[in-house]
Amino acid sequence: MIRSPIRSPIRSPLYSPSVGTWGAAAPLALFAKAATQRIDIVGIGDSNQILSGFGWDHGIQYALSQYFPMWATGLISQNENAGSGSGQGYLYNRNGSLIGAVSGANAALDKYLNKGAGSLFPAYYTYIASGSTFGSTLASGLIISATCPLDTTAAISFDGYWGSFPSDVGVFRPFARWEESPFTTIVDPGNVSTNTGAYGIQKVTLAGAADPARAGKQIGFRWTRPSVAGITGPFFATYMRARNTGRNTGFAYSTLEYRGGQSARTMAYDLQQASDDTLTHFFSILRSDQAPATPYIVIMVNSGLNDRNETTASVGPGAVTPGDSAPAFVDNCTAIVERIKAIWTVNGWSQSELNFVFMVSHPQSDPDDAELVSYRSAIATYAASISQGYTIDLAAKISSAQMLANGWYASAGADKSHMTQAGYQGMSLLAVVP
Repeated sequence: MIRSPIRSPIRSPLYSPSVGTWGAAAPLALFAKAATQRIDIVGIGDSNQILSGFGWDHGIQYALSQYFPMWATGLISQNENAGSGSGQGYLYNRNGSLIGAVSGANAALDKYLNKGAGSLFPAYYTYIASGSTFGSTLASGLIISATCPLDTTAAISFDGYWGSFPSDVGVFRPFARWEESPFTTIVDPGNVSTNTGAYGIQKVTLAGAADPARAGKQIGFRWTRPSVAGITGPFFATYMRARNTGRNTGFAYSTLEYRGGQSARTMAYDLQQASDDTLTHFFSILRSDQAPATPYIVIMVNSGLNDRNETTASVGPGAVTPGDSAPAFVDNCTAIVERIKAIWTVNGWSQSELNFVFMVSHPQSDPDDAELVSYRSAIATYAASISQGYTIDLAAKISSAQMLANGWYASAGADKSHMTQAGYQGMSLLAVVP
């Protein structure tokens, strides 16, 4: 059984190697930076990334919140999963209806969330054409639970990223309030015109002061004030997030890619197909919100289960066949690394800001599945060959029998490919602690 979490981020001497791995006996190492500055973690994975509103997206944030403060939510798109939502976030989530459409914007704005021939998921942009409106009674946005470790009583800034237009009469009214009785207004800046004279990405920030009266209350950001004003097109938006502005240390976690039933090949392909502007927009928000500290970005890749069924050659530099082999798995992970590093290069950002963590899927049996074992071995060799590359070996921390005894597999063990909420939380604690 997993030991109880501790509150101190330091359990043994910390180190900052340029390459490394850790298993059952190593320190927090990589994540310990959250004790001294803001860091962002970016998740990439299969169905275990977000499963029924939980998954690693929930679990890793749960685990880190036992050690470090949460300084911000992840980046959430209003039209997440084409307006249906996917459960992204830990005690915060996108809420409400589909706003407008998820396609059709002018190319000058579409490029900021353009997936090409891929399906980068679950983010979708929001677009309302000129002459169309969105009703105020359907106000949608970002909800922060009363128990979220962000702390709803603190000074919270809500950020919304929207697109400006060269002309027309588009308008929206961003709004922050308590999301339960008495629905007290936190910030209401009034109408914002989307006509700035040019296409571009803008940021609206609603800065709410600390208020102890919000204890036990959920709060939220809305793109329009309920029952007062709707949105008039043209309107375009990408992401929203909330920040605890009193915290200069801690973690934030975003899911960049969640691809149920797919392998690392699909994850790599989606990143390759996404436009440079799309990935630059996403990562530039993370980097700028960490200022004035040197940005610290951790990319966490979880895959393996579906890679065993991959039949197509890898999309990395080796184009390896067969597609389910360990070399192919590594080549697809290489493609993920190279695509993200290329975004840093094109923007002139320092590669030293990037850290890559590879976590092959959780154990399936004792002894474990032979292909998963081969992936773990091969990816450890690869991670040791790149700057700031790491692996988390879940199989070195817990057996399949222990997972079953803990009740961590889904469907009482009938589904070992997935886990319960307690499973993702427990396994995530194992992943981030010694």
